[in-house]
Amino acid sequence: MIDQSGLQEKGYIIVPDLVPEHLLQPAINAITDFLDVNLKDPATWYQKNLGSNGIVPIHHHQAFWDIRQYEPVYRLFADLFKTEDLWIRLDRASFKPPWRPEHPEEKDDSRIHLDSHPEKVFLPRYQGILYLTDTEDNQGAFCCVPSLYQREQTTLNRKSLLFTDEELKDHDIVNLGGKAGTFILWDSRLPHASSLNHHTKPRLTQYISMFPAGTEDNREERIQLWREKRAPERWRNFPYQQDPEPGEPAQLTEIGKQLLGLFIR
Repeated sequence: MIDQSGLQEKGYIIVPDLVPEHLLQPAINAITDFLDVNLKDPATWYQKNLGSNGIVPIHHHQAFWDIRQYEPVYRLFADLFKTEDLWIRLDRASFKPPWRPEHPEEKDDSRIHLDSHPEKVFLPRYQGILYLTDTEDNQGAFCCVPSLYQREQTTLNRKSLLFTDEELKDHDIVNLGGKAGTFILWDSRLPHASSLNHHTKPRLTQYISMFPAGTEDNREERIQLWREKRAPERWRNFPYQQDPEPGEPAQLTEIGKQLLGLFIR
C-alpha cells in the first residue's frame, strides 16, 4: 500500500524505484529507434520537432505494454481506486532535448494548466509520468503548483484551463526530478506542466494512467486499437504518428488483458 497523505495534501506523490532497469531500457530503445536518436550524440536530438512536451507518438510498443502490465504499477493504481477492475489509457512517451537559446522558437515546455475542468470531473482521476532515465529538477521535469491544489480560486468559474502569470505570481512552481524508474502520480485537479529542459541531457518519459473500466462499446474499440495497432482517433493525425504502428500486437499478461479490456472481472 502507498502512503496517500501526500496525494491528499499536495496533489501528487513520488514513488522511487517503481520500475526496474530491465523494463526501462527497452522503452528507451523504442523512443530512440523511432526518433533515430543517439543519446550520446547531441547532433541527432533535434531532427524532429516534437512540439510542446516532446510527445513521441508510440502507443502500442511491446516495451510500453511491459511497463503498463508490470504488477507494481498496476497495484499502485488499484490501491488508489480500491478496485482491480481498471483500464489503461493508451498513452504515449516523451523526448525533451535541452533547450537551445540560439533557437528560442523551439521551446517545448507547456504553461501551467489543468487537463480537464475540475467542475466536470466527478470521480478521482490520476495521471502519471515515469522517468526512463535519471532526471534532474532542471531537466524538463514535471512541475506543479501544490499551493493551488483544491483551492476554490483554482476550480470555480474558470474560463480557461491555462493559468495566467497573474494567478501564479504568489505561488511557487515546484519541479520534481527523480532517478530512472521513479514514478510521479498526480491528481488531475493539480495545476501542472512540463518544464523547459535547461540540462545537458534529454528527458525521456512514458505517460501512464489507469481508470475504472468503462462501457462495452469502449471495450470493443480499445481491443480493436490494440489488435490493429492504431492510435486513438483524436491522436491519429499527430505529427509523425504511424497508422498503423509497425509490428505484431503486443503480447499481454493477465494484467495486460485486464488493462486493455480483453476480459471482465
